[in-house]
Amino acid sequence: MQDLATLQAISIETYTDTFGEFNTPANTKAYIDSAYDLTVLKTEMLNVNSEFYFMYLDEQLAGYLKVNILDAQSELMADDFLEIQRIYIRKPFKRLGLGKKLLELGLDRAQALQKKRVWLGVWEKNFPAQKFYRQMGFERYSEHKFVMGDSVQTDYILKKDLR
Repeated sequence: MQDLATLQAISIETYTDTFGEFNTPANTKAYIDSAYDLTVLKTEMLNVNSEFYFMYLDEQLAGYLKVNILDAQSELMADDFLEIQRIYIRKPFKRLGLGKKLLELGLDRAQALQKKRVWLGVWEKNFPAQKFYRQMGFERYSEHKFVMGDSVQTDYILKKDLR
């Protein structure tokens, strides 16, 4: 559990850097306080159906990946799905291909766990991420509502068939 504080710090940093300018400070804080609370993160880290992978570049923490299977998935999905829940890259390390490496790690984990499909959620207004995921073979599958404070937003659910 020594990585818990590191996980919390990088989660808050990357989430704020990515989405803070598009949301009110109150809504961003409300989300961070609920999603990245130490108790919540500890529960996630202890869940046997979730995996976290920290990525380092030149001995500096650059980002991380979180994947979920079975009941750890954030949406009810069939057992043959793996969810890539978070690909978070710190601002100084963006545009270096690290997100692609983390995504490929997620796909590799899905194959190692004998999953047939991978899914992830992406904010409807995050056009660069949507383009990236399309280039990586994901297609729009569904959507769900994402609540941040008093703001209700839409995330597209994208999937990739590994068969």
